[in-house]
Amino acid sequence: MIKRCNNGHWYDTSVHNACPHCKRESEKLGIRLQDIEEDDRTVSVAGAGISLGDELDAIIGKKAGGGMKGREDRSTEGDKTISYGYFGMAAIQPVTGWLVCVTGSERGKDYRLHMGKNFVGRSPSMDVTVVDDKKISRDKHCSVIYDPKGESFYVCAEGGNLVYLNDKLLASIEKLEEDDKITIGETSFLFIPFCRGKRKWEEEAKE
Repeated sequence: MIKRCNNGHWYDTSVHNACPHCKRESEKLGIRLQDIEEDDRTVSVAGAGISLGDELDAIIGKKAGGGMKGREDRSTEGDKTISYGYFGMAAIQPVTGWLVCVTGSERGKDYRLHMGKNFVGRSPSMDVTVVDDKKISRDKHCSVIYDPKGESFYVCAEGGNLVYLNDKLLASIEKLEEDDKITIGETSFLFIPFCRGKRKWEEEAKE
């Protein structure tokens, strides 16, 4: 017997006890929600590449409202923190440089860097996410920092994790230069700066 479910799907009741189409949609939603771990408390809007629309609603449960300005401004919804970006909630955080994966499971992929600390790890809440390298810590394996006042980049190990800069063990925070190689787990990145010399986002924002 052919039956139509409440969602408008047609299915054969002699084969299925319930609508298989609704079941598949429910399973897909379940998979998406499982990707958002309870311990992933920081959601970077610019880094995640999502809009402040339906996708963000699925994470925090309701729309974020109100405009905010400044690189340090944040708005808390429940136990999650949303970073709104350097020029305000609706703007993209200005790129300051890139990491380019040259070795590992994501070889060929590039990752945007922004002002301040860029945390690297396997969690989707990280600014630089490397999902498949299990030797990388889930949260904050290391960080790449852009200091707009000093106009310099740095790399820092986080939580006692092993980080190599140009194949040498990183013992403390170190300054980065163009084409420096950062290695964590089985993944290596080349560092490419954008903000250097006359390229300064702060000066351009004042014009």
